[in-house]
Amino acid sequence: MDKLIKIVILIVIICSVLLLLKNLIKTNYKNGESGNNKSIKEIEEYILNINSYKAKIKVTVKSNKNVNFYEFEQQVKFPQSAYQIATSPESLAGVKFEYKDGKLEITNTQFNLSKIYEDYPYVSDNAMFLTSFLEGYRSSEEKEIIEENEKIIMTYKNKKNKYNNEQKLYINKSTLEPENLQIYDVNNDCKVDIVYNEIEFNI
Repeated sequence: MDKLIKIVILIVIICSVLLLLKNLIKTNYKNGESGNNKSIKEIEEYILNINSYKAKIKVTVKSNKNVNFYEFEQQVKFPQSAYQIATSPESLAGVKFEYKDGKLEITNTQFNLSKIYEDYPYVSDNAMFLTSFLEGYRSSEEKEIIEENEKIIMTYKNKKNKYNNEQKLYINKSTLEPENLQIYDVNNDCKVDIVYNEIEFNI
């Protein structure tokens, strides 16, 4: 009888140890898969090396009179070409903004028409592209990168443009993917907020 009890106790101990090991391995696997051990400097270098991407974004543009909302699909191969196609609102859907060889071409893909849409502030500006932010960050004399609440925030100032005086890029520390890009005017008012719903680097 004593021998049977000892065997049962031994089996219980072995099962407990195996269960503990399983949980430890699972936890370590998840941490290794979703986290990263990169320093801020390494993350900065990684982001600055992005030269092409495609993304789906939501954009909020604030003017003195109202607030407008847009959705775009972007594709960029820097410095060769960059374009974005509007998917929302309906009045703008199908309009394509394409930058190539230093020129901007705006076309309506639904009706095969070319037109300058002056009623959409910032939308036709190349500041809407992530690569434009990276180019400005590299060349700016006033820039910083910090970590805050599990996010990496890259900021630079451009005092030459009072409507685009400062830009901030928020990056998820675990995935190293941009979450949103904000553009501020000289009064420190956020005029443009770009949210990255989907993004794929170096396509």
